[in-house]
Amino acid sequence: MKAKGTFLFAALLLAGWASPVIAQVPTATDEQREAGSRVTEVVFEPAEIEMVRGDSVAVTPRFLDENGEEVEDVVFRLFSFGGPISPHRDSTSNSYMLVANGPGSADLRLGLMMREEDANDFGQPGLKVFQGLSVTIDDWPIEGVHIDPPAYRAYVGSSFRLAAHVMTDHGVEHGTAEVAWSSRNTNRAIISRAGVVRFNGTGGVELVAETEGGISESIRLDVQDNPVRQITLTPTSTETRTGDVVHFSVTVLDARGRAVDSLALSYSVFGLDSAGAVMYEDGAFVAENPGAYRVIVSGGGQAVEALVVAEARPEPSEVTLVGRGPRAEVSTSDLWVFEGQDGRDYAYTGTHAQGGGQRMFVWDVTDPENVELIDSVVVDARVVNDVKVNGDASWAVITREGASSRRNGIVVLDIRDPAHPEIIAEFTDSLTGGVHNVWINGDVLYAVNSGRGLMSIIDMSDPYNPRYHGKWELREGETNKFLHDVWADGRYAYVSYWDDGLVILDVGAGTHGGTALDPAFVSNVSYAMGNTHTAWQDGNYVFVGDELQGPSGYIHVYDLSDINNPVEVARYDVPEAGAHNIWVENGLLYVAYYNGGLRIVDVTGELRGDLYRQGREVGRYLTRGAEDESISPNDPLAWGPQLFKGNVFVTDINSGLWVLKHQRAEELSP
Repeated sequence: MKAKGTFLFAALLLAGWASPVIAQVPTATDEQREAGSRVTEVVFEPAEIEMVRGDSVAVTPRFLDENGEEVEDVVFRLFSFGGPISPHRDSTSNSYMLVANGPGSADLRLGLMMREEDANDFGQPGLKVFQGLSVTIDDWPIEGVHIDPPAYRAYVGSSFRLAAHVMTDHGVEHGTAEVAWSSRNTNRAIISRAGVVRFNGTGGVELVAETEGGISESIRLDVQDNPVRQITLTPTSTETRTGDVVHFSVTVLDARGRAVDSLALSYSVFGLDSAGAVMYEDGAFVAENPGAYRVIVSGGGQAVEALVVAEARPEPSEVTLVGRGPRAEVSTSDLWVFEGQDGRDYAYTGTHAQGGGQRMFVWDVTDPENVELIDSVVVDARVVNDVKVNGDASWAVITREGASSRRNGIVVLDIRDPAHPEIIAEFTDSLTGGVHNVWINGDVLYAVNSGRGLMSIIDMSDPYNPRYHGKWELREGETNKFLHDVWADGRYAYVSYWDDGLVILDVGAGTHGGTALDPAFVSNVSYAMGNTHTAWQDGNYVFVGDELQGPSGYIHVYDLSDINNPVEVARYDVPEAGAHNIWVENGLLYVAYYNGGLRIVDVTGELRGDLYRQGREVGRYLTRGAEDESISPNDPLAWGPQLFKGNVFVTDINSGLWVLKHQRAEELSP
């Protein structure tokens, strides 16, 4: 039996967890595997690499046998564990071009294919991983410091934080340089090295931001008399629940009862019998733990307070097992559940590389307590990662990666007889590098083009004859990017662009001139750590799944009130597990949380802060397969959820299809 940690990492590695470059292992002939089995050492030329952001450096591995002789005709892939490095294979040689996307460091490793009995690294038969080399990337030279204009007026007795950015000679912010602040008028203003300034006397002050090499910039402010005489806060007391947002109204008045604008206010929360609440600068309060809290708003020498009593949310509701479709011989990937044209219910599930990966299984789930495997579709692939069904359930699409012919793309199925799908078309135009995910938007298919890092747009008005229409890509022409997923609601598409973050496109809303066939850019948001893996919009929010190495990664919640400028307002983070695919419906967020199983979260009402700590989780279930029903018994590794006719269908990489019932509370929020 495999160790839990080893198989977990194997599955995550193959799912694209570690790096897009090794999202699939390369295919190899028997002769190439024989050659790989003779390799005992890998050396790199050059052996050490130092780069500058934006540089490209060629690196070539040499493969040696036990006698130090060079081995030819081996199949391998170079990949990066973290860091801002993109390795790109030279199609005419064994060389890789390393592109430095930003400052930092990267650890490169090499995956070599050999006889399956000779290696089993990360649980993948025939894969041997050799330690590669470390790369250090310096940033561009510093050109100057830019100070942001302050958002508040400088009044005696007030304080706020100033922000400054170190800029490179390429016009972008420096990745590692820090700023130290100082005041040239300490009798009127003092400022911490981190930029928090307090004003003590009227008159002009000069504040200086300095970085490496003595490069600096200054800002002059005019400190005015403090006009503040009163601050009011309403309500003065209120009751709420953990996770529910309370909005306070703050008014600042001078001696004549006139409103004072642009005063920097401080917001504080003190727990009277527990800790764990947040007060935001817009007057919003949310508690993570039940208890009584004193909210204090202060500024200009005045302060006011209010009392908030927060009670606990209900305990999570029970999630029970309804039925099973176990798979112990092959790993399971994504799913789609639907009512067929024959009136019966079906679930289609894909397969991943462990155990085969060339099939889509057909399950009859009309009676969810008695799930029945009735057919399968076999294609040339090592991974059938995704499956999607169109609106009238007349055709479906499955994706292919790792085809022996290296012609991957999509396969179209006629599902008018949903119990026995038939292949009616294969489409590989511009998609030979593999398709990881797809989404159907009416008669248009958006395909994640793994080989080129872009979204291919396919006209499916005649599913027997799919037609390539065009593409959409971020940073057109650049190769150091990776697209993972796309989701659309007919108005906007939400494109998960890994290190480049979430991209929103107009695909029919008309707000930015886009159509389904010709999308238009709307906005782009990203975060420093983690990889944007998947997204799902619901109401004013888009829920973005983050995928990291190891059991981590969480759900980012973005407010779409201004779709041109999405703002991250909340998160759902299970500390011991990593997020994968999601589904949102009827005020509930369903997350397949890998080793954390299925998690169900109340996302009704306004969302702020840490939803996990607030107790918004309303259900959970560990998809743990038994000895004869799982590749890795008792190891939950939930892949994807879908709500269908009152049941939650979940695929697990290790154990196949699960049908669960959540005993949802009648009212989730006031």
